[in-house]
Amino acid sequence: MRSQKRKGVRIWMHLLLAWILLAGCFWFYIVVYRSVNEPVTWLERTNTSPAVHTVSEIRQILTGYKEFFSEDMVKHLSAERSFGTYVIPGLKAAKTVDSKTGITDICTSMTPQGMDVTEDSIFVSAYCHTKRHNSVLFEIDKKTGRFVKEIIMPNQTHAGGIAYDNLKQMLWVSDYVDGQAAVSLYTMEALENYQYDKTKKPLPFLETHILEGLARNSFMAFRGGNLYAGYFSLSGDSIINRYSVDFELNEQNKEAYEEMDEDREFFGNVAIDQEWADILSQVQGLEVFGNYLFLSQSYGYADSKLRIYNRSVVETEKYSLKKKEEIKSFTLPNRMEQICIQGGKLYLLFESGAYAYRGIPVNCVDRIISVDLSDVLSQLDED
Repeated sequence: MRSQKRKGVRIWMHLLLAWILLAGCFWFYIVVYRSVNEPVTWLERTNTSPAVHTVSEIRQILTGYKEFFSEDMVKHLSAERSFGTYVIPGLKAAKTVDSKTGITDICTSMTPQGMDVTEDSIFVSAYCHTKRHNSVLFEIDKKTGRFVKEIIMPNQTHAGGIAYDNLKQMLWVSDYVDGQAAVSLYTMEALENYQYDKTKKPLPFLETHILEGLARNSFMAFRGGNLYAGYFSLSGDSIINRYSVDFELNEQNKEAYEEMDEDREFFGNVAIDQEWADILSQVQGLEVFGNYLFLSQSYGYADSKLRIYNRSVVETEKYSLKKKEEIKSFTLPNRMEQICIQGGKLYLLFESGAYAYRGIPVNCVDRIISVDLSDVLSQLDED
């Protein structure tokens, strides 16, 4: 009898060890292996199809976040209505270049980070998770949702944020130079004219500027002639700085840019930084609009938060954008990155569709989600 009990205990111990081993292997594959390895693909161009889910599956995911996505919004989910989605291109395959050789290559681990919206297009920045390839910008037609092209950047910048400067018709890209937070820029004209298939070269930045006062440039927004930039902190508090960008483009850089010369000259600071806001940890995106401030907060597989704050009209006032100051917060699917507002719409970008993260497809959002801003603000009035 006693020997049978011991035998039973041994069986349960073996089963427990087997489950622990299986769980360890699964964790290693999801967290470690997929972060340093790229899957093989037969695709030769940037993919334009959804990486994971159909529209109906996305609809099902969003129904779990009823406080933000009303039943009527989810029911009528489409690209043509006030509530719609845009497929994030390049999650399965993205045309870029090998960072060591400069030769055309296909990356299968592109990870979306930044997003901004112009009058006609949606731009999404993405970096290679395995650090084998150059970072890219994806351009999407805002009206049709169709993929337009990829713009291959000249380096491996994390590109945590991008910001559209509608005043000077430029696109700012988060960068990092010699251990310092920086921002690089493109003119919209250069982005419009760029065709990798013709040049076979990445598109060099027009200028790069050091951002004093920041440890890293993790996310950005542009409003009223000011560039707002902040950095992601995993556990401690962080800050957002405001920079004036009222300057003329450096003529020497402009000439080199027109000649597609990749040896660009660094042009110092955008402007003296103005410390502007103290923020909480794990902030991934920022938007400034009217009397409101929006922060996206996410990390790992936990749900994201969209936090909304009141904004004073006094530009010199320093803000505290912590949890206690928020006027409203919404729970959203995991790994929400940059947010932006344009044309009465609030756009939300997620990185959960990237190969490194979609191994666990629960609540994975492989599309840009857009909603009517008025629907969001109306919920603030209700409170």
